Amino acid sequence: METLSAFPHLTTSEFEDACTTLAARYDQHSLDQNEWQSVELIYQYEAKYLRITKPLQTCTVGRSTDKDQHTRSDEDEDDIEELEDDDDEVLPTTGGLEVLVVYDILLSPVYRVPVLYISIADPQHRYPPTMQTLYEHLIPSNFEAQAQSGGVIGGISIQDHPATNRPVFFIHPCQTAEAMEESVGRRNITAEEYLILWTGALGKCVGLNVPLALMQQNEV
Repeated sequence: METLSAFPHLTTSEFEDACTTLAARYDQHSLDQNEWQSVELIYQYEAKYLRITKPLQTCTVGRSTDKDQHTRSDEDEDDIEELEDDDDEVLPTTGGLEVLVVYDILLSPVYRVPVLYISIADPQHRYPPTMQTLYEHLIPSNFEAQAQSGGVIGGISIQDHPATNRPVFFIHPCQTAEAMEESVGRRNITAEEYLILWTGALGKCVGLNVPLALMQQNEV
């Protein structure tokens, strides 16, 4: 794969080639990791984008506040610790089906950089696209302050998905080009390397980490 023609921006063909290559890389290494459940190429109106799914690894109770922690009795703490030991990293299920987080990566026609749309697939609709859902179930606690202030991720809002027209979480790409320039420096990179770096930098803010097996520099 050739180096980018207009870094830090992507052409449509560069983006689609990167999506195709990353999907193929996942097919090759899927059994070497357990973080992502699937990687698919989605075709919509002659356009191509990438969909990554992974189990929702969170308990439905959300985060506890400091006030709650101080007002619990010792007996309550013992009960909670016992429950946590039994249900470590609980995966919410419905009739044996896992609740999934869906990450759609599309190319912004304006900014010419990848953009991330996030939703939770749950048959019981327990995780609506609200900011409460976002902070309780998708954003790791160590990234909360960055998400609230915008930071390098550019801020998160709720918008209609351009392909499905359903309300989803959306990370604005206004600072993506600058962030990629700082991350890559003067190196020449391919579109695939760009997409992996972008996913690693942006995805970790919303619970999407690139599996180590996919970052190996093996030919697909």
